[in-house]
Amino acid sequence: MTKLLADIVAAPSLVGERDVPLGCEQRPSWRGRLHAIALIVAAPFLVALTILADGTRARVGVIVYAAGLCTMFGVSATYHRWVHTLRARAMWRRADHAAIYAAIAGSFTPVCLLAVPDRWSASLLTFVWTGALCGATIKLAGWRHANVVGGVLYIGLGWVGAAAIPAVWLRYGVEPAVLLIVGGLLYTGGAVGFAHRWPRRPSAAFSYHEVWHGFTVAAAAAHFAAVWQVAS
Repeated sequence: MTKLLADIVAAPSLVGERDVPLGCEQRPSWRGRLHAIALIVAAPFLVALTILADGTRARVGVIVYAAGLCTMFGVSATYHRWVHTLRARAMWRRADHAAIYAAIAGSFTPVCLLAVPDRWSASLLTFVWTGALCGATIKLAGWRHANVVGGVLYIGLGWVGAAAIPAVWLRYGVEPAVLLIVGGLLYTGGAVGFAHRWPRRPSAAFSYHEVWHGFTVAAAAAHFAAVWQVAS
């Protein structure tokens, strides 16, 4: 693991490689490293949570959650760090944006399965996963309005999960409920900063994009802590 972490940090950057047609600006040296490290760190914790999950229902929810989170971090790290050609970037960029929906729906799954009453959980899960599949399809298809529609779906589907927070609070206490709220606020705040390209200061190492990735890692950590308390 130490060697893999060292390789991530030492991997050559793409600074100076022009890729404007794909929306891939010159890449600072830290582009993709945060998500690569997050994937490596998260994997053993997700395995542990799967083993410690309290019952079959919880274990299924955790497996779906782990798959969604690892997909987002893995695809993002690959796209931002190790994809070099313009053609490959075009495909991986779509996959990167689509994978976010897997993380959104996956994060909602164990919470909904375990905290929300059965008469509501199936409807909520169907709604979120249908929205996520639609969003991912739009992104993968490269529809010209995908950025606008996709952005609305990211935030909208993410906050649909807020419907489960009262149930989490009542069944598992205040801490996991607050962690879910904190994670949602971090994702939303990071998305707003990313949309405004904040901070605008150019950097060869760490730019607004890396700040956004930092927000996503922090948000994912908050949600992981919440899922751990709910599922184990």
